[in-house]
Amino acid sequence: MLKKFLPNYFLRFLLKAGVLVLIYTLCRVLFLILNNDHFPVVYFTDFLAGLWFDLVTVAIVFLPLVALEMFPNKFRGKNWYQWVLLLVFNVILFLTTLINLIDIEYFKHTSSRSTASLIKMLGFGEDLQQQIPSFLGSYWYLLVILILLQVLGIWLYRRVNRIKDDSHSVSWLKQIIIFPIIVGLFILVGRGGFGVRPIAAPKAASYTIDQNIQLVLNSAFTIIKTWGNIELDEKEYFETEELKAIYNPIRQYNDDAILNQPNVVVLLMESFSVEYIASINGEDKVYTPFLDDLIDSSLVFTNCYANGKKSMDAMPSVISSIPKLMEIEYLTSSYAANQIESIPKILTKKGYETGFFHGATNGSMNFDVFADISGFDNYYGRSEYNNDDDFDGTWGIFDEPFLDWSADEISKMKRPFFSTIFTISSHPPYTIPKQHKDKFTSGPYEMHNSVSYADYALSTFFEKAKQTDWYNNTLFIIVADHTPASATPVYFKDMGNMHIPLVFFHPTNPFFRGREDKIVSQADVMPTVLHLLGHKEPFFAFGKSIFEKSSGYSASYIGDKFLYFGSYKDANYLLQYQDEKILGIFNTEDILQTKNLMSDIALSEALEKQLKAMIQSYNHAIINNEMTVK
Repeated sequence: MLKKFLPNYFLRFLLKAGVLVLIYTLCRVLFLILNNDHFPVVYFTDFLAGLWFDLVTVAIVFLPLVALEMFPNKFRGKNWYQWVLLLVFNVILFLTTLINLIDIEYFKHTSSRSTASLIKMLGFGEDLQQQIPSFLGSYWYLLVILILLQVLGIWLYRRVNRIKDDSHSVSWLKQIIIFPIIVGLFILVGRGGFGVRPIAAPKAASYTIDQNIQLVLNSAFTIIKTWGNIELDEKEYFETEELKAIYNPIRQYNDDAILNQPNVVVLLMESFSVEYIASINGEDKVYTPFLDDLIDSSLVFTNCYANGKKSMDAMPSVISSIPKLMEIEYLTSSYAANQIESIPKILTKKGYETGFFHGATNGSMNFDVFADISGFDNYYGRSEYNNDDDFDGTWGIFDEPFLDWSADEISKMKRPFFSTIFTISSHPPYTIPKQHKDKFTSGPYEMHNSVSYADYALSTFFEKAKQTDWYNNTLFIIVADHTPASATPVYFKDMGNMHIPLVFFHPTNPFFRGREDKIVSQADVMPTVLHLLGHKEPFFAFGKSIFEKSSGYSASYIGDKFLYFGSYKDANYLLQYQDEKILGIFNTEDILQTKNLMSDIALSEALEKQLKAMIQSYNHAIINNEMTVK
């Protein structure tokens, strides 16, 4: 009966789309199997919801085939035309499957499906070219799966193509009628239905529990939906005066300096989660013996939370107090050229020489460009190091020799100085120099061993720094850029997934001793440094000095939702917020997030108010390029 009204070429086309839906479903099954620790409770309805997002994705990526195959014509059965259609199908299948397979592993590090910023990030410098051999070595099985799925897709495509083409016998009128119907159908599905706005990633929260949102989504979908410039929307939650009373990013401190013209060194430690630091997490196994000892003689903040999940998020957060509160990274957004405040810009006016040290290949993650925008006098990368005998084969120079060299270069800087050193070794593929390959093997995973090596490199840096004339007058700030993948439930829940160390060490000043449990973030580093140095002029920062008497906070946008750590009635909480709705509220002592407190109206309203004020201020300042004090 169906064949009487619908021509074979139409049915054949729909079955080809079905092949792609099947491949996406298989990718989702693999995503679940290889990330099963992140999804302890999965429902059949999650796969039904995932099927809907797969249909939406296919409707979008199949539009070129809609134009080629469904446009009225009488030569669909020609061999040359079928080869064109097969080629287009293969390209679509390959690219979208590749994206979904990449996220099987990348998700472990970012806790969310990839966005278009992944493509932009890989385009910076030589990151992609350098990492391909490492990726193939570590994740060869994904390449095998990609080939198998491609072969399966082609085989199914050819099976579908056995349906005899009947274009020559279908009237022009019928073809003309069918074409706009199929175009309209694919556009409708691609939009996600009849809604005013096309479907977006946050809609997945309507179909599943918060923890399974990333399982429901499709990586090709999230990249397509974030392609092009992501524009923020102005928010009008509060009137201007009320907003300033709740949250005001213009900071000004009138306190006397704690330190008089000190040198400042910020050590941004790659992937140094609290998970590995026994002196903070309270566990018996020690992977960072040097840092643990240093913490005993430092001021450590035990409730510090990252403002993002990528290294690209950490740089603007720490240096310019700009957290990630939008879908894509600030450095890949259309706002990256905005005028901004920064530690080096302000300290340069105070006579400081400034330098940014990053052992990766110059251009990696656009850090050299941001170093210039944020006002560093000098950038020191792999090119400046100029000795590839110490190249790790993937990212850049091993931490130990690069930190040793950095100490020498810092000694050449004019006093006082401000330096930031970004380490790289505690990162996949977890390479350790040959001379140390058997020294750091006590951890259950390679990440534990590379963290131990990075901690050792840190110890050699401090040993060398102690021999210099600048050491005793230097404030060292140690903070992680983000957390890595984890197989431990505590650390792949949102709370533990953002938990990083923040340590202030000064060799001679007893002010920097003790432990504090107030909530702080990476974005607090800039205002804190300026506060300590007695900077009295107003400046712009989304964070605040950790030495302010008021309670602290941390905010980020991860996995299509806002994560806000804030305080209410002397207790600390995590607020999960998406699409203008509260998903959950958890006390920070409830590290496994077992008791959702969102039914507490007063608590919910207080935390939502704090977050909304920050979002409104953030969007307005970034949209209008108002992140400086005129």
